[in-house]
Amino acid sequence: MNRRNFISKSMVALTACGYSGLIPAIAAKSTQPGVATAEALAKDSKKNNRIGIQLYSVREELPKDFKGTLKKLADVGSKMGYKFAEAYGYDGKFIGKTLKETSEALSEVGMKLSGTHCGSGLLPADVKASEWDYWRKGADEMKEAGGRHLVQSWLPAKNLDELKQLTEQFNKIGTICKQGGVKFGYHNHHAEMKEMDGHVILDFLVKNTDPELVFFQMDLGHTLNGGGDILGYMSKYPHRFLSWHASDFKREQGYCEVGQGDVPYEKLLEIAESYGLEDLTVEQETGGDIFASCRNDFNYLIKFDWTWKKKS
Repeated sequence: MNRRNFISKSMVALTACGYSGLIPAIAAKSTQPGVATAEALAKDSKKNNRIGIQLYSVREELPKDFKGTLKKLADVGSKMGYKFAEAYGYDGKFIGKTLKETSEALSEVGMKLSGTHCGSGLLPADVKASEWDYWRKGADEMKEAGGRHLVQSWLPAKNLDELKQLTEQFNKIGTICKQGGVKFGYHNHHAEMKEMDGHVILDFLVKNTDPELVFFQMDLGHTLNGGGDILGYMSKYPHRFLSWHASDFKREQGYCEVGQGDVPYEKLLEIAESYGLEDLTVEQETGGDIFASCRNDFNYLIKFDWTWKKKS
């Protein structure tokens, strides 16, 4: 089952969230990021860039031409040069390939495997031993493949009691992953901005999981679409959102290419270094020419210092 089906079958009808958050004055900043020069980009961007791509963006193309699709995403000649990729829908394999095979295919075109979104059947009311085995196997295989993380990418809880159980299970999965040498994270969509029995879902998950065991991967476009205050979350929960999915959303119009909507990328990339951002992964879910959109996303992000300079 693909990630979209998991999400559509798992999300429940929820009351609208009243949370609006306050945009903070974030005191701690790195050296002021700016726009890189064309000369510097030409010389260093491919070598040093820190931009990834969620392969769900090209889900229609991958089964037709796996290696060719990866090459297009990594090809500097096409004005794209993604440095790493994140898989999706891992069920023991990714589009028929092991994580190690996926990593090797990425390596051939100059990219690395960062991690994968997971297609676990984890349900708070009925967790079987096979569920924990799934995460142990995933952690071992991700470590072998050279990747860094496993990410739960859908919400199986339907009420507050299940949400409480889920946080306990996330901590256990985080322990399993840590023992396996990788990290465990959770990726939100817009529904997590809503309330469940008086609690904003995303806030409840962050507050009730161990920061040593669970990180969060904020999907920027989905958070904005759900009414969430992105900068407010960064201020309220320092160093919890260590991965960002670079998507974009324009109010009253819908999802769009990165930099064309209302996600505050300039402010976000100013605080990225001091916040401790570990990876920035493009996820493009619009229609049309997907490679053109992924190229536009890359070319927008590579202008910012954080995205192309080596970590200090």
